[in-house]
This record gives sequence, structure tokens and C-alpha cells, in this order.
Amino acid sequence: MFTLVCIIALMVFIAAVVKGYSGTPDGQANPAMICPHCQTRGSVFTKGIDQKKGVSGGKATAAVLTGGISVLATGLSRKEHLTQAHCTTCKNTWTF
Repeated sequence: MFTLVCIIALMVFIAAVVKGYSGTPDGQANPAMICPHCQTRGSVFTKGIDQKKGVSGGKATAAVLTGGISVLATGLSRKEHLTQAHCTTCKNTWTF
């Protein structure tokens, strides 16, 4: 039974890795952007992302007032909209 569970977990992990990897970068090509790492122009792809950033004061206050019940529904972290860039030449990824 344990072996079967391990095999299924491994298959799910491999499927997630294969799904997350694509030969082409996500996002749109940005021909005017220069990679800060390799100084190449035209090989940078950008896309918008939401990234967790710190603790939201409003959510922390709501958690105190509701006895922690609201944390289950919303969590404490706030999300910040950023731009993620990926250079196809040097394979670096960064956010700004």
C-alpha cells in the first residue's frame, strides 16, 4: 500500500514539473527591454504576476476580531502585482 502511494505521488510530481516547464517562455516578447544580466536587447519576455508580500494589517485586525476564523478563508499575507521578466539568452528571471 505504501509503495502504491509513493508511486502515485511521484507520478503527480513528475506531471506537475512537466506541466510547469515549457520550451518557450510565458508572456510577451519585449523588444525594447535590455537584460540587466547579459545586456542583450530583444530576448526578454515579460508577464504580470501576483506575489505574496508581508502581512496585511486589515487581515490581521479581522483575524483578531473574529478569533482567527477569517485567517482560514483569507490568509494573512497581502498580494502585490509585479512584472516578471525572463531572458531567453542567459535564462535569468527577475521581478520588478
